[in-house]
Amino acid sequence: MAQSIASWEFHLPHFAKDRSVLIYECLGQGPLPPEEICSKANVDTYYADVSLERQGSDFWNVVDEAFENDGKVDVVGFSFGGRVAMAAAVSQPNRIRRLHLTGVAAERDEYANVLLVSWKEMLGANDVDIIGVKEETNNSRLRAFAWSIILATYSEQFLASVGAERVHTWVDGVCKFNTQSGLKAILLQTHGGEGQWTPASMAEEMKGFVESYKLVVGSNDKMASPDQVFRLAQLLGKQEESNEENDCYKVVENCGHAVPFEAMRLWREDVIKYLT
Repeated sequence: MAQSIASWEFHLPHFAKDRSVLIYECLGQGPLPPEEICSKANVDTYYADVSLERQGSDFWNVVDEAFENDGKVDVVGFSFGGRVAMAAAVSQPNRIRRLHLTGVAAERDEYANVLLVSWKEMLGANDVDIIGVKEETNNSRLRAFAWSIILATYSEQFLASVGAERVHTWVDGVCKFNTQSGLKAILLQTHGGEGQWTPASMAEEMKGFVESYKLVVGSNDKMASPDQVFRLAQLLGKQEESNEENDCYKVVENCGHAVPFEAMRLWREDVIKYLT
């Protein structure tokens, strides 16, 4: 959720070698747009609707602008981006050819719900007014959130191997390329537990429209447990009752939620192989 376009710069040259690629930043992610589009005075209005329904619709507007008359597309989504990809599939059935999802579960377990509540508190979910801070890198709420989400989404072994100094630069990056207002809006509007736009509900609506699926999860994922990702594969109708991996479901050992960044080469090769 707190990634930006800059997060994917290492993967882009490999993905774009044999195909046209669009890296999509969802509404609520990234820095504030220029003043003429969104001034500090109307931040709340700008982020008034970042729902998955809106995100799915916006996705196709951007795709149509980038790839005019290109027909079906392949979509790769991680975490929040994966749920936006599912919303896009619900919004316009038959337009996604292949869908590769990482860290997307049918439902959150209770530990993931605890993390979600803590992030809402950190970003000021109960505050009456939140106005964009001019220098978000010095925003104490956003920095606390950045530390927490990194600790929750990467495995302990991986974070220990890279060290605190490097993780500190990631925190700076989250704060530089995102806003408290935008991330708060995403958390409040797109992380509900009921309704049409849960992964489980969207899976039922998508079934039969997308040509093929691939679901990937880290064995130590705290946000999307392997069991719940497997359940999503079952709901999509692409997984037998066996717990064994097949071409539609893959568990990456010793990784947390952030498989695309912990196991960069393995994940990237899996995506390329799937899309080839």
